[in-house]
Amino acid sequence: MYRRTLVQSFKLALGGILFVVRNERNMKVHLVFGAAAVSLCLFLRVAPIEFIFIVFSIALVLIAETANTAFELLLDFVHGDRYHPDVKLLKDIVAGGVFIASANAFVIGIIVFMPRLLHLAASVCHL
Repeated sequence: MYRRTLVQSFKLALGGILFVVRNERNMKVHLVFGAAAVSLCLFLRVAPIEFIFIVFSIALVLIAETANTAFELLLDFVHGDRYHPDVKLLKDIVAGGVFIASANAFVIGIIVFMPRLLHLAASVCHL
């Protein structure tokens, strides 16, 4: 049995991540929104615990999108290009997981950012 070194395992994992980033439009969208959320955290100086919630929410979305891509590729590999309603259902279910993770991140973003943005807008309007 072939055993990989830790460095080899990290290289393979990074290669998988790069594949998803290069080939999946939705992953690029998630990364842009994630970077915007982290930037907003830094700009608004959110509390450390809120920053942790934001980062974990972003990570959950990225993990879900990565799993979605892997599962779709597996289904395409096993079933080929032929349409089948069961394959579509499986893909829809996994995509639903990405939607749940994204909705969770959105709600957490609203909870963390909305009060600060409203306060910032109010202070700008009173200049």
